[in-house]
Amino acid sequence: MKRVRTVFTPEQLERLEKEFLKQQYMVGTERVDLAATLHLTETQVKVWFQNRRIKWRKQSLEQKAAKLSQFGTTQLTTSERPEEQGSEEDPLDVDV
Repeated sequence: MKRVRTVFTPEQLERLEKEFLKQQYMVGTERVDLAATLHLTETQVKVWFQNRRIKWRKQSLEQKAAKLSQFGTTQLTTSERPEEQGSEEDPLDVDV
């Protein structure tokens, strides 16, 4: 059975984005406190941060590609491909 997608209020999204700008990883008591403040579950906050990091990486990669294309280079090196980076495995899109 598929889970229902969480619909965040504009106020919740604003606060989540503000926290993301401060730090890209929210763990422990900080996550618990933020979830309580926003009337969300800890899992909802965790998954939001995971998905936001993926979005941020994708945007960063697109910006790099745009800069490279200005110089006539469109192919990314192996180290710049997201599937080759790091060991952290964030889900692409998880609904909670």
